[in-house]
Amino acid sequence: MTSMQKIIRYALSGLIAMLGSTACTLDIPYENQLSDPSAITSVTTARELLASAYDRLPNPEFELSVLSDDFETTSLISRNSDLGNLYKWQTLPMTNLALTLWQGYYESIAIANAVLERTVAISPQNESEQADLAAVNAEAKALKAYCYFDLLRLFAPDISEGGSRDGVILKEQFELEFLPRSSIDACVSYIRTLLTEAVATENSPETAYWISQQGVRCLLAELELYAGQYEKAVEWANLVLTTAGGYDLFTETNYRQLWNGGAGPESLFSRHTTAPFYLDMRYDTEKGDFLEVSEELAASYDTEDLRGAESIYPKELPGETVGETITMRCLGKYNRMNWDATEISCIHKLRTVTACFVLAEAYCLQGNHDGEARTAINEYLTRRKARPLDETLTGDDLLQAVLAEKQKEFVGEGERWFDLKHYRKGVLADWGQGNSDKRIDATDYRWTLPIPQEEYFYNENVTQNEGWPKIEN
Repeated sequence: MTSMQKIIRYALSGLIAMLGSTACTLDIPYENQLSDPSAITSVTTARELLASAYDRLPNPEFELSVLSDDFETTSLISRNSDLGNLYKWQTLPMTNLALTLWQGYYESIAIANAVLERTVAISPQNESEQADLAAVNAEAKALKAYCYFDLLRLFAPDISEGGSRDGVILKEQFELEFLPRSSIDACVSYIRTLLTEAVATENSPETAYWISQQGVRCLLAELELYAGQYEKAVEWANLVLTTAGGYDLFTETNYRQLWNGGAGPESLFSRHTTAPFYLDMRYDTEKGDFLEVSEELAASYDTEDLRGAESIYPKELPGETVGETITMRCLGKYNRMNWDATEISCIHKLRTVTACFVLAEAYCLQGNHDGEARTAINEYLTRRKARPLDETLTGDDLLQAVLAEKQKEFVGEGERWFDLKHYRKGVLADWGQGNSDKRIDATDYRWTLPIPQEEYFYNENVTQNEGWPKIEN
């Protein structure tokens, strides 16, 4: 058992003891379920409580990939109506997903708030403890920022639709508060403050299971890109890459390590887990998966492309008729590990390669920086043994090409859904034209997930997102 496993197991056992027999749902606000300040008396116990905040993080990678154009359905999808309905953007599975994500992120935030409030009373006994305490506080702030950034992109309109529109609820204290939703701009400002405070602390954990200073830099790069602060995004992304030693980090060995059971040097933050992941994709080992990598995406990988080798796991399987054999384009990555009965130890939440794409996107969006954008993306593509982008690409054509390469890198990891939401009225406007199940209009209300009724039932100050019903209690 690793040290991280021991910490999480110990922390969760203590957390369960504090919660007693009370179920952890939004019907009982999380702030009411954890209320023993005397339990946090040292840096060690603070770290243990923080470990439980990490453990509460939800894993939406599969569901967001299903909503995107990463996958196509196979003939088996008729045997899983729930998954098929999510693929078609039906409201019930999207509502259920919203509840799971809202609950998970805010539980993590609540525990991080408890850590920050209770570490104030801890008196470090030496410089080592002082540094450890600073790291705990920095990580708690970074984890809150990570959660809020995902919540904002999931439950609020895209920032391009107006920064004054409703964002999410910002909870700065552990105590129960009935707060309204802050504006998108206010949420961005708050997330930036958390990350700016966190990045000031030197923190290089031994494993990727904790958010490091380098991880915070990458989150800042992503945030500034989202906020349209392209110069700042370039600055942070360059710092991430420079600190990592440049593009030489992206070796074949390091890349393959990501998808063979470990975190590896390319991972900036990975959620520790021993539970199987992506099992909902598979019908069984005899007939295959409910979903496969889209034909167009699979065909876009070059023969030697490392990404294709790890992202697509072709399986020869019996077809629907007697004697028929088909080749199913099964997702590789976590799904291949399930097929091969390989134990999964982590789910990658943040990778250094993200900085490459932030850099390329920001240069494209700045204007007059197409050369820098091509250089950034081609340096990366060369390391992945993929064909570099044509030097004649400029403007929107270049941005489209960058986003296409990004999908090839992150297929099955949920990133594509965020890009579709952000660019659906621009360079990705035609994303679902070839799939009748994915013809979702750019103005469709379902691009923003619903605020769960379990939230607004006890908080009358919360507004519902446009198009979604608000059921009265």
